[in-house]
Amino acid sequence: MAVRVHAQRGGALLVAGVTAALAATLVHAPRASASEADPCLALSLGKSRYEPGKARHIVFAVAAGYGTPLVTVTECAKAGPFWRTVLSTPGYVGRNGFAEPGTKREGDGKSPTGSYSMTEAFGEGDPGTRLPYRTLRKSGDCWGSTVGDPRYNRYYRGTCLPADENLSQYMLEGPYRQAVVIGYNRPPDSPVVQGNGSAIFMHIGTGRPTAGCVSLARPELEAVMRTLRPGDRIIMGPREALLRP
Repeated sequence: MAVRVHAQRGGALLVAGVTAALAATLVHAPRASASEADPCLALSLGKSRYEPGKARHIVFAVAAGYGTPLVTVTECAKAGPFWRTVLSTPGYVGRNGFAEPGTKREGDGKSPTGSYSMTEAFGEGDPGTRLPYRTLRKSGDCWGSTVGDPRYNRYYRGTCLPADENLSQYMLEGPYRQAVVIGYNRPPDSPVVQGNGSAIFMHIGTGRPTAGCVSLARPELEAVMRTLRPGDRIIMGPREALLRP
């Protein structure tokens, strides 16, 4: 769920305020153990609260707490019985941080906490991912976010409803020039539940928080996309909810 690129009024102040708030949080936060600071090490030591399953690559988006939209995005790759760090970069999630497990709702400005499949990708052109890839057109590509509509949290082609994600427009504006679908509130992870949140993607960052997606710089996003394959997952949320000390 992207934030419109043209809606930048007060954006610099918002980012500055978020950064200051995060700094204050970190001053009072307890020091993280090595496994908490390194999610790939936590996976290797069995200290992730979420199992990797059959994934060969796990992307973590880890925040200091529930109230911040700032995250560290880390990709871990399976290497024998262990996991190694492939990439680590700053990113953003929803403007109101993460929702506690099971509490994410449409329009709350929060990102869901949990472990989700990454099922497909889309954008202006395939960067070399092994995930199924949809090349968007300049108009007519939509993602349902209208509560009660049968297309809720699904891709469709046509005229986008006012409350739905206009994928084509967001591609032209920037964030959806590359994106990966996160399997929150949709198959294969779960049935779609109306109102529990929609259009949760990992997409190109705009330098500020999103409406619920995970965002990071395009070079790093494309690097991750080139390694992803069906079965890989993203584990996202506050550090305390994801990693054991």
